[in-house]
Amino acid sequence: MKPKIWLFALSAACFSFSSLANSAVDPAEAASNFVNEPKPVKVVKQFIAGFNNHSVEQLLQHTTENVHWFNLAGGKMDTETSTRNELAAAMSDYFANLNDAKATLRQIIVSANYVSTVEEVTWSHDGEKSSQCSLGVYQLNGDKINAVWYYPAHACDEATWKEAAVSDLVEPEIGLLKEMRQ
Repeated sequence: MKPKIWLFALSAACFSFSSLANSAVDPAEAASNFVNEPKPVKVVKQFIAGFNNHSVEQLLQHTTENVHWFNLAGGKMDTETSTRNELAAAMSDYFANLNDAKATLRQIIVSANYVSTVEEVTWSHDGEKSSQCSLGVYQLNGDKINAVWYYPAHACDEATWKEAAVSDLVEPEIGLLKEMRQ
């Protein structure tokens, strides 16, 4: 079973102390960096912590009432949720099916109220460990996540460049917005 990448992992996971223990980073230095991080990064990391705790309540604390979650694939964008209640139901189902899912934020880039991430989710199914990565873009409204866009999942350690086929390219958003408004 390959789940949709519901990285809330947000995406983001996060700043787990177990990964600090296994890294060359001094935990005290990493903790001080966390204190100095931009507020949007802290919000996304707290959201991912909620994901790792499988706490729907903790996830929802970091979202607006009308949080939107979008999945993008090829030339198509699907709306997975458009309210906090829909997100709660989706994540409850997700955690019920993948009770050991954990997320790690592998990369983070901040631009104004947007946080872009490379997120890795790991889980077990029928005794077999699996993982996948995805690009996630979080839009914040103040200190709450207002929207999340997830791009297609891929192997996390894939290092080779693959040329995208023309049919795999996503059309510019302006055209999509015009179609949606008509």
